[in-house]
Amino acid sequence: MHIMITAAIGLHSRSQELSVVQYLIGMVLTHGGCTQKDIQCLSTLGLAVHPQTLHRKLATWESSLSEDLLQIKRAWENGGDTKYQLVGDNWDKNILPSYRTTEKGTLSLHLFNVYAIVDRVIPTPQPSDVGPQENFNLSLPTFIPSIDEQAILLKELTFQFASSLIKHHPQLRECFQNIYLIHLKHKYSQFAGLKTTQYPLGMFDCNENKAQEMIQLLKTLSYSFVPMKDAEMVEPVFFGGDRLTDERVNGAQCAMKNEESPTERLEGFIRLMNFLEAIHKLTYDTGSGRDPCTMYYFRNLLNMRNVKGHVKNSYRPYKQPYYTVLDALCIAHFLHHFQLADLESEIPFPDNFMQMSSEEKISWLNETCCTVVKDTFFENDDDIFSSLRGILENPDHDENYWVSCRQNERFQCHFCDRSYACLGSLKAHEVKEHNVSVNVPKKTLCKERKTLKDYISMLFKLTLLHRNLDEAVDMGDGERCVRSAKYELPVYHKTGKTKYTIGSIHLTALVSGLLSSQQTERLITNRFVNVQGGTNNNIALDEYLEMLNRDSKIACKGHQTKESILKHSKEYPLLVEMTKHVD
Repeated sequence: MHIMITAAIGLHSRSQELSVVQYLIGMVLTHGGCTQKDIQCLSTLGLAVHPQTLHRKLATWESSLSEDLLQIKRAWENGGDTKYQLVGDNWDKNILPSYRTTEKGTLSLHLFNVYAIVDRVIPTPQPSDVGPQENFNLSLPTFIPSIDEQAILLKELTFQFASSLIKHHPQLRECFQNIYLIHLKHKYSQFAGLKTTQYPLGMFDCNENKAQEMIQLLKTLSYSFVPMKDAEMVEPVFFGGDRLTDERVNGAQCAMKNEESPTERLEGFIRLMNFLEAIHKLTYDTGSGRDPCTMYYFRNLLNMRNVKGHVKNSYRPYKQPYYTVLDALCIAHFLHHFQLADLESEIPFPDNFMQMSSEEKISWLNETCCTVVKDTFFENDDDIFSSLRGILENPDHDENYWVSCRQNERFQCHFCDRSYACLGSLKAHEVKEHNVSVNVPKKTLCKERKTLKDYISMLFKLTLLHRNLDEAVDMGDGERCVRSAKYELPVYHKTGKTKYTIGSIHLTALVSGLLSSQQTERLITNRFVNVQGGTNNNIALDEYLEMLNRDSKIACKGHQTKESILKHSKEYPLLVEMTKHVD
């Protein structure tokens, strides 16, 4: 390498092969925040290319990427099968001045980073396929898991339970680690290992907390990336990010819903959530450090000092102690099932276990784990949502008194012709005018104390559900992720996370008939990004964008103004990718 650099300096970039080294040095320096003046000095010595040369090279790459994406858009407009979706997230950064004065203080930037992600799975065209249905009615039980979906969940959780046992129980690891499946197969497993094609669209001068700026951003993206033919929208483009971004997009769409055309109403976008955050709210209390078997107690016991702050800022550190406790609970439930004292106790395998085939051994383990999961998770019930289902299916149930009178997006009075937009107004009206008594549950002075068994049971169930969702994302199993939204819904409602609750309802509604069959399949199967290839290397779109934002904040150190960051924003992903290749 030293010889190549020496030769490159001597030839001063007259060798095409050796000048690559100078380009790489220039890119690494730019990525590391080296100033343009310093790179220019190194260029004079022959160690790197001139900064302007480097920017011209990056500009040609950007132009090539943009043209590729526009070709996909044009093909889409003419009936092509390859399609894409957009993901975006806010990009916030504080730039400190070298010398602080009254006129020159901290520069606080609020930008918006957008990527285009090409679909890996192309749905099979359906002759009878229709577009989104505006007046499609869904029954309320649609939003909770059916009995058949719970049967599927039992199989999935049995696999998660068995995998945990094989990983951590010495006897089971010796018998099953070479024959048991590593991951569950699904309908689109063959696509899970494909590398995702992506196009950085750069950063936009937009603060997602300001509705007017979000409206302007969506207008810009609509006219640039939503496929149009003869001034008519060919098909909406999926657009999303984290739950906050989805909410901002929804707000912008609502603000423009009275415009004349679909493009002006921003209908070219359909919104695309953090389960662990809700689990954390139910099970994690920093005041329980001295209470054995609580999550905060285990956090201190395991000396996991990086588990701190908000879950949204430390998702992976928080996930580790939860999964550690889950593995311990799986072992404990398995030992309890066989009445074993510890890991050294002999498991009562069948008498002819050593003569069994691999399929028979796996069948025995699955049956055993299924029995344990059905007892500990489902509590030997085929329908754990039976009581809720009874309420939803019975319009005359007491719980449905106030919502059963909703007509045309308004709440109708049970006694007169008055109607109200808000449920609270209807309650106040009936109490005042019709002497209806409203039973308000009294808040007790102290919270109801739950037993340790109830707490452990809740912790086991919620974390097992989260692991199942986590593995579904790793494997690109969109159907499992969509089904998971129905189990997350009551948890979000219980923890008061209204926006996540709406997100779960919205996702279930989209895949239950609001979208055409092709759009439904696209939404289900293309929810992930795989940047390096490999079957279990998929990550969720919103998590991926958080990673991109983190990388770009490192790459932009050489630019200290909003204008320069916006101008060079498309370069940052290229610099990050090139630096990773050098590493």
